[in-house]
Amino acid sequence: MQGLLGKKVGITQVFAADGSLVPVTVLEAGPCVVVQLKNKGNDGYDAIQIGFEDGKESRLSKAAAGKFKKAGVGF
Repeated sequence: MQGLLGKKVGITQVFAADGSLVPVTVLEAGPCVVVQLKNKGNDGYDAIQIGFEDGKESRLSKAAAGKFKKAGVGF
């Protein structure tokens, strides 16, 4: 599985080789940090949890704040 994690910055337009106008979406991608690794032995499936953007600690649950502290990443 492949994917892209980002935040929409806005929209703009570019010109194609034939001169036609093409609308495009501008994304801010990364840097992403790994917050948690899950594996079949402990969780029953393989997955990773990644974080993208810092936020306020006051808006997190205690469980989420503990997860970020354990991973050594910001809020």
